Amino acid sequence: MKISRKDTLDMTKGSPVRVLFLFGVPVILSNLFQQLYNLIDSFIVGNYLGADALAAVGLAGTITAVMVQMASGLALGASVVIAQYFGAGKWEKIRVCMVTICTFSVGAGILATVLAQIFAKEILLLVKTPSEVMTDSVNYLTIYFWGSIAVFLYNALHAVYIAMGDSRTPLYFLLMAFFLNIAGDLFFIVTCSMGTGGSALATTLSQGICTLLSLLVLEKKMHRMGMKKIEHIFDKAEFVRMMRIAVPAALQQSVVSFGNVCVQTVINGFGPAVMAGCSAANKAVNLVSTIPINWGNALSNYVSQNIGAERPERITKGVQVSLAVTGGLSLGMVAVMEWMPEAIIGWFVEGKGAEEVIRVGAAYLKVTAWFLVIFSGYMILKSVFKGVGDMNWFVGLTLGSLGVRVLCTFFLTPLMGERMLWWSIVIGWCVVFVPAVWHYAGGKWKGQRVI
Repeated sequence: MKISRKDTLDMTKGSPVRVLFLFGVPVILSNLFQQLYNLIDSFIVGNYLGADALAAVGLAGTITAVMVQMASGLALGASVVIAQYFGAGKWEKIRVCMVTICTFSVGAGILATVLAQIFAKEILLLVKTPSEVMTDSVNYLTIYFWGSIAVFLYNALHAVYIAMGDSRTPLYFLLMAFFLNIAGDLFFIVTCSMGTGGSALATTLSQGICTLLSLLVLEKKMHRMGMKKIEHIFDKAEFVRMMRIAVPAALQQSVVSFGNVCVQTVINGFGPAVMAGCSAANKAVNLVSTIPINWGNALSNYVSQNIGAERPERITKGVQVSLAVTGGLSLGMVAVMEWMPEAIIGWFVEGKGAEEVIRVGAAYLKVTAWFLVIFSGYMILKSVFKGVGDMNWFVGLTLGSLGVRVLCTFFLTPLMGERMLWWSIVIGWCVVFVPAVWHYAGGKWKGQRVI
């Protein structure tokens, strides 16, 4: 089968440096714009609705992250399997996997929507949501979850694009979502005075539109590549194969998000100012960490294709390039976050209570910035294990980092105060970095594959 360059990128051939840049840069830019439209949400909410509304959206965002991370984890199984099939040249299997994971994602999205409408307030009470932000949090959460199908389905479609080496098309859709979300925020919050519900509605609509267009474009791409429609919308054998990767990943992602919710209960105990400060700082850190996380995602697909093609010797060079790129960029971000932390946090909020929010957020940034290089190395090595299907180490390292953070937060915060809220994060990074290096150096991961 002849496949055009605009449809895929074969990462089993050519210079590892070149293919990683061609594939990795659009992946980073896609997620950068995803983070940016989250930042725009916070900017508009904080400046038009105030600090309490910002705290409510930040709290609700921690809960919605459970669903988003589960959707991402489920899609990961499809991405690893399809990328290995692509590297092995088994084109007919790609179409089967794509249809199967999309069917499953729609069902998962429907279930998430129903559960959220029933239990939204109970979930918020469980995490000790302050009464002053309860109404805004419920409003945001219930509206956001109406877009659950779009979240699950978009993640599945994104996984298929990425697995076949097409990182540009998802970038175009993220750009569209970025501008749609900004326009929606301004319309629903400023013009229609819908409060935090307007922010959720803007996000839901932008995701829904881009998901529909993404599906239509992928169908056209499959047809152009000669992948004919299949008779069945669900293949049990391929579903089981994908779930061997997806279930551990989804459970890991969900446990991580649940752990973040647990940490949020401690943060909530310090009141709205600390909640808003941590929320703003966390968004800034998420923006910076987009580079190592998503370069790692690109590396993971590079690894999967080369394992599928039985070319593990290319992986070492790819890892060296990745460590150099993400480490250097992380050092640059350290300088920015240390130089102007107050200005960064001040961008999110103004008015009553802003000074205390800025103090908390700036302290958060000053600590976490110095450890971003370690975080980058950890993410790159973990991505190698994900790409080959070594899920025991991939999941174990993530849960190890989370476990350290949760323990430090619950047991040391009462003794050392609010600063342990951010110190617990970097301690978790440092603890798991050492075993990640040890396992990579040992080389046993090279014998792993899932097809």
